[in-house]
Amino acid sequence: MLGSACLSLGFSPYEAVRLSGLAQRVGLFAWLDPEKVEAAEACVRALGGESRARLREAGVKNLQVFVREVGGRWAVFLYFEVERRGVDGLCELPRAHAPEIARLESLITPHARAAEGEKWVRMEWINLIATDEAFPHRAKNVTRMGFMSGLRPERELTYRSLHQTNWPGVVDGMVASHYRNWTTFLIEDGEALYLFTYTEYIGTDIEQDNQRMAADPATRRWWRHTEPCLIDLHGEGNWSRMRNLTEGGR
Repeated sequence: MLGSACLSLGFSPYEAVRLSGLAQRVGLFAWLDPEKVEAAEACVRALGGESRARLREAGVKNLQVFVREVGGRWAVFLYFEVERRGVDGLCELPRAHAPEIARLESLITPHARAAEGEKWVRMEWINLIATDEAFPHRAKNVTRMGFMSGLRPERELTYRSLHQTNWPGVVDGMVASHYRNWTTFLIEDGEALYLFTYTEYIGTDIEQDNQRMAADPATRRWWRHTEPCLIDLHGEGNWSRMRNLTEGGR
């Protein structure tokens, strides 16, 4: 009841989502030296049933680890969902229940703003659209993906403002193209700004669905505002797909 009232007020979309009953989405960030990528992948792939069960008991769902090289280093994006509303202790939650994640942490280089004794920094959660709760589906095959982009500092306000007021037509276009649970995080590193996105694809032909999305009129208008805000980090377009270590490096 409280969640519905807060959503109708709309003063803070971030707080409204946190009060809505949806699981909190958490994005953690750190760096990884190139020579440690293989060892990091081994840690994540070793994540076993016992650890996954302990994570579930602690309320941690859908833990995913993505990596991608940028500027000679590898960015590490650890994503999970949790029911708790508070923000304290989120960085330590995965390692506290999964020794494989603790071993991963021994390999990574902490962000400069990480708390004393911590390796991760929690990124700002700035967007969540096309949730399963809002757009239910029966798809059994789900491809979990991570993407990253650079954000032009002079365009930060524009990008944030747009993503606090997501256009319904854009959301509908994403759903029609078989994407769900699109959630985006923001982190600074020195003067640079980076965006990381987690999403799930539930369709059977991603190339065709991406073409459908690109042809959608509302989406095309939306991109005219958002694309100038972004930096192509890898020559692949403004969003670069990351390796999902949790699912065998895909």
